[in-house]
Amino acid sequence: MLLSLITIHPLPENESKVIDVLDSIQGLIAANADCQGCLFTAGMGKSICYMERWRTREALDRHLRSHLYCRVLEAMELSRIPPTVEFYTISGIGGLNLIENVRLHPMNAETIEWP
Repeated sequence: MLLSLITIHPLPENESKVIDVLDSIQGLIAANADCQGCLFTAGMGKSICYMERWRTREALDRHLRSHLYCRVLEAMELSRIPPTVEFYTISGIGGLNLIENVRLHPMNAETIEWP
């Protein structure tokens, strides 16, 4: 799985524009069969964090070349300072089982394997 994290720092007068752009594309991007999730968080007067999860590198690459991604770039252009853009390749994901194992076996937490 691949994870894209973008942090946008809009001026107060551009915050609603960024939110509107991301809100308008979120469902369209999430509807892609290769997209495993798409969401953003925003707080008044704060940075906006936008996240996408993709099944494969090929799917992410297609998305980065797509018309929809132009809208993401449009939102990024409204950042008052350069946005932070990060891409991660994830090889294992822990869930509730990880929390349970760490809480039940705190002395062995560092040796608990990820899925």
